[in-house]
Amino acid sequence: MLIFHREYDAFLEELKGIGVFHVAERTKGTDAAQTDQLQMITTVNEAIAFLLPFKKDTDSPSTDANKTVDEILEQVKQAKEKSGTEVNEEVKTNLEQSAAAWMSLLEKRKAELEAVYELNRMMKNTQQAADGTISILEGFVPRPEEKRFSAFLASKGIVYVEKRALFADNPPILLHNNWFTRLFEPIGSLFSLPTYNDLDLTVFFAPFFALFFGFGMNDAGYGLLLLIGATLMKILGKPKIKRSYLTLVQLLGGITFCFGLITGNIFGFSIAELPGLSFLKNVFLKDKQIFTLAIAIGFVQILFGMTLQGINKMVKFGFRYGLPQVGWIMIILHILNMFYFRILPMYAHGDIFIGLGLIIFFADPDAGFFKGIGSGIWELFGITGLMGDVLSYIRLFALGVSSAILGLVINSIAWQIEKVSYIGPVLFLIVLIFGHTLNLFVASLGAFVHTMRLTFVEFYKNAGFTGGGNPYKPFATISN
Repeated sequence: MLIFHREYDAFLEELKGIGVFHVAERTKGTDAAQTDQLQMITTVNEAIAFLLPFKKDTDSPSTDANKTVDEILEQVKQAKEKSGTEVNEEVKTNLEQSAAAWMSLLEKRKAELEAVYELNRMMKNTQQAADGTISILEGFVPRPEEKRFSAFLASKGIVYVEKRALFADNPPILLHNNWFTRLFEPIGSLFSLPTYNDLDLTVFFAPFFALFFGFGMNDAGYGLLLLIGATLMKILGKPKIKRSYLTLVQLLGGITFCFGLITGNIFGFSIAELPGLSFLKNVFLKDKQIFTLAIAIGFVQILFGMTLQGINKMVKFGFRYGLPQVGWIMIILHILNMFYFRILPMYAHGDIFIGLGLIIFFADPDAGFFKGIGSGIWELFGITGLMGDVLSYIRLFALGVSSAILGLVINSIAWQIEKVSYIGPVLFLIVLIFGHTLNLFVASLGAFVHTMRLTFVEFYKNAGFTGGGNPYKPFATISN
C-alpha cells in the first residue's frame, strides 16, 4: 500500500518512529474504495499494513483523504492500539507462502545484479590498447572447460592467447572430489583452500576425520542418536540445513556407533556389564589398548602426511626435493622398530644414517653446499616437534574416556534420584534425558573441534600444506 501525501517524506519518518510497516501498491480499478478513512488491512506482530484509497482514475489522493500528517498518524495509532499484538494466522500463512514463492525470483534477480556489477567492475579495470579500441582481459578457465570456452571465443571472433597457468600466477582453486570427499569440503574450507602448489588434502584427511570423530565420541548410543536424528530430518521434513551436512552427520554417527561397539560403551554403560552379556568382556578393547591405538593412528597419519608431501614435491619440483621426507620416514620407522616391532636386528643402523644424510644434504636443494648443510642440521631439530605431534593424538583417548565417564556419572545420579518417593521415576527420566543430551552435545563438540585440530595442525603440517588459495568464481551470464 502506498500513501501519496504532500508531506510524504516527513510522514514516512514518523511512521518509522511508531513501527508501522508499509509496502508499495496503489489501488486500481472501478471498485476502488471511496472513503476518507484509513483501511487497516492486517497486522503482522506489531506492524500494521494499511490502505489509503484514491479516487478513480487519478494519480492524486482524494480531497477527503488529503488529511494532515497528525490526523493520519492519530488514526494509525488508534488502529494499532485496537489491533494489539494479535496476528491473523491466515494472513501470516499467506505471507509466508508468498515469500517462499518469490524467494527464487529474488535470488535470481540478486545474481543478475551481481553479474552486472562484476561486468562493470571488470570493464573498468580492463587494460586498453590502440587508443581504446582494444580491451585486453586475462583470466583462468578450468581444464575441463577449455574446449567449450575456446569455441565460444572463436564464435564471437575474439582473438585470444592460451597458456598453462604457472605456480607464480596463483590461479583460483576449483576442487574436484567424489560424493564422499565432497562431504568434507566444508570442513577443509574452515581452514583454507589449497594453493596451486598444494595437494587437495580433502580426500586424504576425510577417512581419518571420520575415524577420529568416532574415537572421540566413543559411545554406540550417541552414535545411533546422531544417525537416526539426521536420517529423520532428511526423510520427514525440509530442513534448512543442507542435505550434504545431514549426510555427513549420518556418516559420523555410523562411525561413532561402530567404534562404541568396539570399545563396549553405550549411553555410559559397559555392554559387557549388562545382564546376559558378560561373555563379551574379553571382546571389547581395554583402556590400555585404546591408548596404544590412539598413538598408533597418530604415527600412521603423520607418516602418511610426510609421504604425500614427499611425492608432491618430487612431482612438481623434482626428485631431490622430496628426499628429506624420505629421510624422516626412514628415521621414524627405525625408531618404531627399535622400541616396538623389533623386526630388524639391532645392529642394522644403516637406514637411520641414510635418513640423516637425506635430511642434511637435501633440506634446501637450491642453496649452496654449506648453506644447504646448515639448513639440514636446523631441520633435524624438527624431531622434537615430531614427537609432540605424535603425543597430540593422546587427546583421542582422553576424549573417549571422558565421554564414557560423564555418561557413567549421569547414570549413577539418575539411579540415586530414582529412589525418591513418588516422583523418583519421573526425576530418573528427566536426569537421564537432560544429562545424556548435554553430554551428547559436549562430546560431539569436543570430538569435532579436536579432530579439526589434529587435521589442520599435525596432518596439514606434515603434509606440507601451506593454504591461502582463492576460490574459483567464474564470470558468466545468468541464464533465463
